[in-house]
Amino acid sequence: MQTRQRREQVLMVLKERRRVTIEGLAKDLEVSTMTIRRDLRRLADEDIVTLVHGGAVYNEGGACLPALTVREKTMRREKSAIAEYCAQQIPEGSAVYLDNGSTTVEIADALRGKQNIAVLSHSLPVLNILSHAKNIQLISVSGIYEPRAKGFFGDLALRMLRQFRIDIAFLGVTAVDADDGVMSAVFYEQALKKVLVERAKKKILAIDHTKIGGSSFLKVCDLHEIDGIVTDKFADATFIAKAKRMGIEVAQV
Repeated sequence: MQTRQRREQVLMVLKERRRVTIEGLAKDLEVSTMTIRRDLRRLADEDIVTLVHGGAVYNEGGACLPALTVREKTMRREKSAIAEYCAQQIPEGSAVYLDNGSTTVEIADALRGKQNIAVLSHSLPVLNILSHAKNIQLISVSGIYEPRAKGFFGDLALRMLRQFRIDIAFLGVTAVDADDGVMSAVFYEQALKKVLVERAKKKILAIDHTKIGGSSFLKVCDLHEIDGIVTDKFADATFIAKAKRMGIEVAQV
C-alpha cells in the first residue's frame, strides 16, 4: 500500500472512530507501529489530530482549522467549478479581493486570463499565482505571515485594507449557518474578514457544501450581510432556501 493511500485510510478510520490506538491501527492496516506513529505525527502537524498516549484523537471542535495545505486537497472538483463561475461574474474595471483559503486560490487560478481588473489579497498562494498575470493590477496586503494559513495578517494588514474600497470580495470561511451566520476558527482571520465585510460593496461566499450548516469558534457577520453565495449542487436545500428568502443571490454550480 502506498503512503498516500495508507494515510487516507488512517484519516477515514479517525473520522469514523474519533479516537484510535497505534497498536489497533497497525493491526487493521497490517503495517508496523512505527509507520502508524509517523502517519499520526504528520496528521498532528497539520492540526487534524491530537496525539495522546498510545494513539490519537480526531480534532473536530469549532476552534479546529486544518492547515491550508490539507484543505487544498479536499473537494477539488467542486472548488474548481465554483472558481470558474466566480471568475466569469467579474466585470472589467472591478477591484476584486481574494480572501485566503483553498477555494479562493482556485479563483486566482481562474482569473489569470482576465484583463483590466485589480486584485487585492493577503494570501501568498493567490499572490504567487497572479504574479505573472500581465493584464491584472495585483496589490499585496502586507502584515505578519502566518504559515498555516499561508497569508499575511495583523494590525498592519487591517490598516492597509481600510484604505481601499472594494467592488467584489470573495470570502473563504470555516463554516456558515442560516442562524449563526458566517464563522471563522481563528482570531487573526476573523478580524480581517470583518474589515472585508465593511469595505466591500459586494460580499460573495465561495464555499463548497461541506462548509454549510457547520459551526466554528468565531462569528464574522450575520448571513444577511452577505450579498451572494456560490456553492456546489450538493448544498443543503433548507439552507439555500433560507438564504434566498434573505435576498441573497445563490448560484449552485
